[in-house]
Amino acid sequence: VMHRDLAARNCLISSNDICKISDFGLSLLGHTHKEKQLLKVPVRWLPPEVLTKGLYSNKSDVWSCGVLMFEVFSNGETPYKEIAKLHEVRKQVVFHRLRLKPPPDMPAEESAIMMSCFEDDPAARPSFDDLRRIYKESCGAGTLQKVIKWLSAEKTDLTPVKG
Repeated sequence: VMHRDLAARNCLISSNDICKISDFGLSLLGHTHKEKQLLKVPVRWLPPEVLTKGLYSNKSDVWSCGVLMFEVFSNGETPYKEIAKLHEVRKQVVFHRLRLKPPPDMPAEESAIMMSCFEDDPAARPSFDDLRRIYKESCGAGTLQKVIKWLSAEKTDLTPVKG
């Protein structure tokens, strides 16, 4: 399954502290999908191959997972918040290879995992199985609890940003 809209806004926390992905409205079965025309898409969460060719895959969801990690460790900061216009975000990501930087409080292990999600070549990005294994091996339970706590907290201090 390709989710195609993996982001913090689509994560729910169960009463057992299990993070569940929601909003499968854009999801598709299969390994790849070519979208002929990108109309309403979450530009700030998409990799270059989607922004240029409309080519979705499980590895494009891995890129979005890296953006999700950025959201969690930056306490909900909008990705590329310094760029107001979506066409500028696209241009910077595609042509100038702009990548999100790990937030200052993000531990080194998580920073490395996040950055591996932003490889230019989708084949060089880890799979979700790889991410699960790497995360279990290198990151402590405390980090996972931080993610769960952040995702389940009320975001009253966050103001929706159009863009």
